Order: sequence, then structure tokens, then C-alpha cells
Amino acid sequence: MTAAAFPPVAELVPQRPPMLLVDEVVAADDDGITCAAVVRADNLFLAGGRLHASALLEYMAQTIAAFAGLRAREGGQPPALGLIAACRGLELHAEHLAVGDPLQIVATRVFAGAMAEYRAAVTCRGQPLAEAVLSVVSTAPVTRSAGSSA
Repeated sequence: MTAAAFPPVAELVPQRPPMLLVDEVVAADDDGITCAAVVRADNLFLAGGRLHASALLEYMAQTIAAFAGLRAREGGQPPALGLIAACRGLELHAEHLAVGDPLQIVATRVFAGAMAEYRAAVTCRGQPLAEAVLSVVSTAPVTRSAGSSA
């Protein structure tokens, strides 16, 4: 499936600009998802014109949310809010990123249930930037009133 075949990320996750960081779903299957993003100048996590690599945890979380949103959509349900319950083995292979850096974020489901676990990784131009194992829980589906942006 091509990226154009996937719905916009904004239809899959509860985040909205300026907190929406992931740009598009590139690939997905029953076990995981690959998303793309570019570090933008309006990123809320920028400090001194640079993005600290610790912010990549949020990119991983939004990629996992997009995967959950795709699964919910297939079942005719709206996306649900999710919470990171645990983060294990976080490794950051860079200190900072620059505006314009292209990111590829991959999340692979290890198991699912009331709590799900994912292995996630972020690369830039093929170089590893971050990896972690995230445990997440889903809460209630997101409901938005007409005209709501949050």
C-alpha cells in the first residue's frame, strides 16, 4: 500500500497541530507501522533552533497511536487516547536534530491486550537516532464536537 492509500495522520491520532508531529503513514500491516516526519520550525520541542533527541519518544508514541488508529478505523471505531505506561531500553544515538531533518519512525507490535507493547525506532537518512520498547494503554475513544480542533 502506498502512503497515498492511507488516511491523513490527523484522522488516526488525537493530537492536533502544533502537537501533531508525524506527517504521514508510509506502510502498515497487521504487526506494525512506518511513519514519516520532518522536523519543522514550528515544533514545540525546539530549543535554540534544535530538537533534543529525547523528543523522539513523542514521535514514537504518535506512530504507535497511528497504528492503533488504523486498527480502530478498520473496526469502524474512532481513534482512542493512549498513554505510555512504560518505556524500557530507550537509547538515543544523537543529541540533537536540526530543522528539516527527515525522520522515519517504525513501530512493531510485540503483543496486544489491555496493555500493548511495541518496539519502536527512529532513523534519519538511514542512521539510527532512537529506539525503545513502549508499553501503552488505550483509554476512551476520542470524540470531537463540530469545529473542535483538539
